[in-house]
Amino acid sequence: MIDFHSHILPGIDDGSRSIEETKNLLLEAKNIGITKIISTSHYAIDCFETPEYKREELIKQLNSENKYPEIILGSEIFLTYNIIDLLKEYKASPINKTNYILFELPLKEQFLNLKDLINKLKENNYKLILAHPERYYIIQKNFNYLLELKEMGIIFQSNYASILGYYGLNAKLTLKKMLKNNLVSLLGSDVHRENTIYPRIPRAIKKIKSIITEEYFKDISENNALKILNNENIF
Repeated sequence: MIDFHSHILPGIDDGSRSIEETKNLLLEAKNIGITKIISTSHYAIDCFETPEYKREELIKQLNSENKYPEIILGSEIFLTYNIIDLLKEYKASPINKTNYILFELPLKEQFLNLKDLINKLKENNYKLILAHPERYYIIQKNFNYLLELKEMGIIFQSNYASILGYYGLNAKLTLKKMLKNNLVSLLGSDVHRENTIYPRIPRAIKKIKSIITEEYFKDISENNALKILNNENIF
């Protein structure tokens, strides 16, 4: 399996607080069958702004030990109107230096002029992945909004723990509806702390597999991620 969303690097954002915690998280991931982890540390202006080269240094250090799942560079970018500048200046990072970017929106508020910004990013050849859409209030209350984003070519990455109610009932119900309608393309842990998400993933997988086929699960837990890492189209 490939974990497409994590906050596993130490001291970068609100995720892992130390190298020891990071190594414990990596072992937790290994124990449940995860072989690759996309490091999607938050990048948010005036909040989390660790540049790409510093995160790359940490990843190189951890990967050199050869006993953990492979860590791959990325960011979870809080959407902003100057996002293209952040990418071109090597502040925020695309996934594995491809054209794919993982972005997040405000959880409770609507992002103004979102569709205009999406079109601008697409014009600059970026392929867009929305992090955990099941958690956004606007999507929980208006599922058609999600369908509109899908029509614009947005790819959806959901969190394993959402199916367990970890982020509330509305997120759980929204994820179920997304799975039933084949709208999830990627799964991630969104892990921040040890002994929280990774131990819950086996139970989450059982619940997810009760809704979708084994083939679909294989796609969203691994196959689609591999295509993205190679900068290939997933549909």
